[in-house]
Amino acid sequence: MTLRGKLILGFIGASLCTVALFAMVAYTSARDFSRQQEVVLLHAENQRLIDLLGRGELALNKLIAPTTKPSGDHGSLMIINRQGQALGRGQSTAVSRQIVNDRIAKGLDSAQTGSGFVNFNSTEYVWAADDIPGAPYTLVNSYRRSGDLMLFARYIGLPLAIAALAAIWVSLWGGMIIAALFKKLNSHQSTLEHQSRHDPLTKLPNRAALVESIAEAIAGGNAGGGQLILCIISLHRFKDINDSLGHSGGDELLNQVSARLRHVSRNTDLVARFGGNKFAVFLNHSDANAVDVISKKLLSALEPAFEVSGHYLYMRGTLGMALYPQHATDALTLVQKAEIAMYQGKDAVRDFAVYSAEADTGSIEHLDLANDLRYAIEDDQLELYYQPQLDLRNGIITGVEALSRWTHPKYGFVPPDKFIDIAERTGLIKQLTEWVLKTAIKHCAHWHRTGREIQVSINLSARNLHDESLVQLVANLLDHWHVPPQHVALEITETAMMADPNHAKTLLRRLDALGVRISIDDFGTGYSSLGYLKQLPVDEIKIDRSFVLNMTSDENDASIVRATIGLAHDLGLEVVAEGIEDETTQNQLRDWGCDVAQGYHIGRPMPQADLMQLLRAQPVVVNNQQAL
Repeated sequence: MTLRGKLILGFIGASLCTVALFAMVAYTSARDFSRQQEVVLLHAENQRLIDLLGRGELALNKLIAPTTKPSGDHGSLMIINRQGQALGRGQSTAVSRQIVNDRIAKGLDSAQTGSGFVNFNSTEYVWAADDIPGAPYTLVNSYRRSGDLMLFARYIGLPLAIAALAAIWVSLWGGMIIAALFKKLNSHQSTLEHQSRHDPLTKLPNRAALVESIAEAIAGGNAGGGQLILCIISLHRFKDINDSLGHSGGDELLNQVSARLRHVSRNTDLVARFGGNKFAVFLNHSDANAVDVISKKLLSALEPAFEVSGHYLYMRGTLGMALYPQHATDALTLVQKAEIAMYQGKDAVRDFAVYSAEADTGSIEHLDLANDLRYAIEDDQLELYYQPQLDLRNGIITGVEALSRWTHPKYGFVPPDKFIDIAERTGLIKQLTEWVLKTAIKHCAHWHRTGREIQVSINLSARNLHDESLVQLVANLLDHWHVPPQHVALEITETAMMADPNHAKTLLRRLDALGVRISIDDFGTGYSSLGYLKQLPVDEIKIDRSFVLNMTSDENDASIVRATIGLAHDLGLEVVAEGIEDETTQNQLRDWGCDVAQGYHIGRPMPQADLMQLLRAQPVVVNNQQAL
């Protein structure tokens, strides 16, 4: 039976039960009320007859005559003495005897008033007795009662029938409404379940559905005579397509890729959207010896040009493959091994790779770091180190560069370039930069409270230049910690700045409006020039360490450093030289007019506590002036 039918029958049954219960209660109440009223009426009739005796309208000998009550079995009227003997009665002598017996059973004598009900020949009689004043007699009146159920049905049967019909109609209506609601809720629940298991763009099963399907196949032994094979395909240059054609173009490309992969796959295979630019194909009953054929078939689907927004695009991809049970015995491990194989293929610059345990160490570490970096940022497991910057004009440390450090609980110290690259690839660079900004500005506020006006320099990545919330974040942090904006410098590399010069120019001007300093990092290694810099709100440039390291022995490097310092000063920019590792280099830079020096000779990156000890060992500087 359908849900709708069950609901309607249930509602009708409940309604009829309610009507029946009401009828039962009503019948019981009406019956009890009716019986009490009959007793009252009989007492009233007795009193009327006794009053007639008192006025002489009816003699006692006439009252006790057989004709004092109409003949028949509807009732009787009799007078009894104190011994309970009837002095006279109507024709219903058997009934009268029953009434007398009932009175005796209740312990009443002829001088007592009473009432009751007796049954005779399956008929109920009601009686009422009242004593006659001034005489040793009692008047007993009785009456045969009509059937209560028939009387009840006569008066209330029609309303009950109407109520029952109304209840059935309401039940039908309510059942259909509730059934429609349940159907709508079930449909909505099914939609939500489908959405939770499918990619909203390509409509393919998502990663969670893929893992569940693999687990079901393993649990059910669906490999049969073949094996379970999982392939993960990563598209090349997908970010470039998003940047050039916009996200709508990228979405169209992903839909076309999903359609091609479904076309070349079997009905028993599962094509899924693994995430981002990655797709997965899960194959049942496959021959492990045919991995080359499978990979070629899947990758060849990408070879014909894709037409997107009027452009013809040629795509390539890297396919990683893992097999059950050779490489993994559970779904999650199989997915992990297939993803590792995909990265192994990328590292080897190959289109296709089957998981290799020998090359697994680095890949597993890369995946672990990518997964753990997010939690490290959220749980504040990173640490900021600070490398001192020496003002060559007064020999005082006036600034520091904030450098993030990560000690992984399993892999130990992770080089910054490694986890920053992971952050760039996984999209965590925004969260990482926010953490560095919050921590560095908070520490800067602490230095100021201790009387040390130290400038902190913070690095930004190319992706940060496309973060519309960056300017507001910096403004909020400066306001929250009451740090003067001129004591915060934001460093941007030439390469990041030149990736999108117009957008970079807009963002830098908004940051400059806050009052923070703008620094161009690794100057000389990119494509910019001092002529271009004059169009930007830049306050300082940092000469790349590759020119500074050998400038005392390489005249070409020395010429570049010397010319850069002179041209920067002509444009009103301060110059910071990186990579100073000896006294000779430091003195030469000071002679050439370099403003600030940074390098191992000045100080290695150090924790906040060590930096404070170093600052306490030098005079306090306020507004770039040494305090007396």
